[in-house]
Amino acid sequence: MLPEDLPFRVIRVNSEDEVIARANNLIVGRAAYEAAVRLYPRDVIHYRDGVRIIERGEPLNKKAPPH
Repeated sequence: MLPEDLPFRVIRVNSEDEVIARANNLIVGRAAYEAAVRLYPRDVIHYRDGVRIIERGEPLNKKAPPH
């Protein structure tokens, strides 16, 4: 199986949407996403299944909206 065929992707969102990891398994992809969020705390990280965004990690330096 080619890497391009793996459905789950972890994306570091920037001007080029950098693919950090690919996986064929939801749980393995989720672990890669969680690691990427820890490694890149100031970047937006997406966990995707094709074009569908499963989870979106926001940068830590972004302020939370008031309650």
